[in-house]
Amino acid sequence: MKLTEDKLSSAIRAGNIDKLYFLYGKEPFLINMYTDRIIKKTVGEDALDFNLQRLDGNPDTALLSDYIEALPVFAERKVITVKDYDSEKNDAETDKRMLDIISDIPDTTILVFYCTGIEIDEKKAKTKKFIAAVEKNGTVCATELMKAPKIAELCVKKAAKGGIVLSYDDALELTERVGGSMAVASDETAKLMSYAGNGGTITRENINALVPKRLEAEVFDLAAAINAGKRADAFRIIDELFAQQLSPVNIMSALASAYLDMYCAKLAKVNGVSPQNAAQMFGYYGGRQWGFTNKVYPAAARLGTGYLRETVSLMSETDIKLKSSSVDKRVIIEEAVTKLFICREKRQQ
Repeated sequence: MKLTEDKLSSAIRAGNIDKLYFLYGKEPFLINMYTDRIIKKTVGEDALDFNLQRLDGNPDTALLSDYIEALPVFAERKVITVKDYDSEKNDAETDKRMLDIISDIPDTTILVFYCTGIEIDEKKAKTKKFIAAVEKNGTVCATELMKAPKIAELCVKKAAKGGIVLSYDDALELTERVGGSMAVASDETAKLMSYAGNGGTITRENINALVPKRLEAEVFDLAAAINAGKRADAFRIIDELFAQQLSPVNIMSALASAYLDMYCAKLAKVNGVSPQNAAQMFGYYGGRQWGFTNKVYPAAARLGTGYLRETVSLMSETDIKLKSSSVDKRVIIEEAVTKLFICREKRQQ
């Protein structure tokens, strides 16, 4: 059967554990979380090594079969996890053998395939066949990328469980700083909890001081300042970027990417394509998909197509100059930003 995330979560919480799982999708944090919950619900926190076996990639089918058939030690069931299994890498004989194995799993074994390091293409022949086999004999769940409000909610709950106060608005700020990644947001929340101490409060000041903004997030702020005509803010952000000793080429690459994303988003908007469909169409995944749908698309909607076309051209020229000229690279970037302001002002006249 195929379950949504909510139904999978409810089933695990209720102790309705299936013999076979295939967990994959766009949110690695959730995939890892559900895998861990299945393990804990089945063999507990301190499972004997005999009762919890972790495999990676495409395991030898004979070895996997032996593991599956082996009885648990001093327990009713055992768990075998296989991380980042890719059906497409199998030859025909191996593929058939794997399908035979997952069609006949004993009641004493729980087999969990989960993918966090590879992207699963459901349309490919072997993958499609594997998913169908797991659906028939067990449970399939494809996770979706979590939206910022949900990530913020989970961060607030995580802090509350540790006896620490984190407001929803501040959790949203944390989510934006890490580019909409649940895994990074969770790690940063744990770090902030250690700083705040038991019974403490995580403040906005703590977040700004201790959680580094991803380069893409900082550069998007730079583009937003330029688009809004805020010169002082733009050059302050440039100062901050260079103070971090970031590569000028990387800074320019991120700025060029931001404007190209906005141009693509504008074309999608003009042609009536939704943010979600546009992100999928352009092949954006994970944190970049979140940023595109939640920040880039709304920002592009307020800008002119001609202006964005001109910015993309200017970014291309600057990138070539940055990589070929002996002129100080910071001067080249500041010159490009100045030209972007001039371009914006001309378009507004």
